Amino acid sequence: MQERQAKLHPEVLAARVLGVGMPLAETLRRRLNFDDLPAYVDDFLMGALLLCAARAASKGQAAGRALLAGAWGVVVGAMYYSVFGQLDNGALPDISGLPNALVVGIKLLTFCIAVLGFALSVRRCPTSAVQP
Repeated sequence: MQERQAKLHPEVLAARVLGVGMPLAETLRRRLNFDDLPAYVDDFLMGALLLCAARAASKGQAAGRALLAGAWGVVVGAMYYSVFGQLDNGALPDISGLPNALVVGIKLLTFCIAVLGFALSVRRCPTSAVQP
């Protein structure tokens, strides 16, 4: 029963949605343009981290909640850089052809979801998982 309840937590659901959605959105955005490979690959790494951590958390593994908090922390850091990098390049057209303001808005929304996911994950971490 505990495993089923963990699947219903919003930070686990959001990790699953963004874990699939971020790599998919980046592929649609950049298509086959690999000029900036690290910027292409980072969404795949974040997606993999979120999916693996969401699975561990929903299976009730001992470190699952801590893994989820860590994965969300990585996404917060990467999205912070992504949002402000996009703002810094505001005069340049986005690689997708979409308006820069729309791309910044999507990235900012993703960043906010990541911050919330991180906060909820840390709050739900058992104290034994965060103590040395």
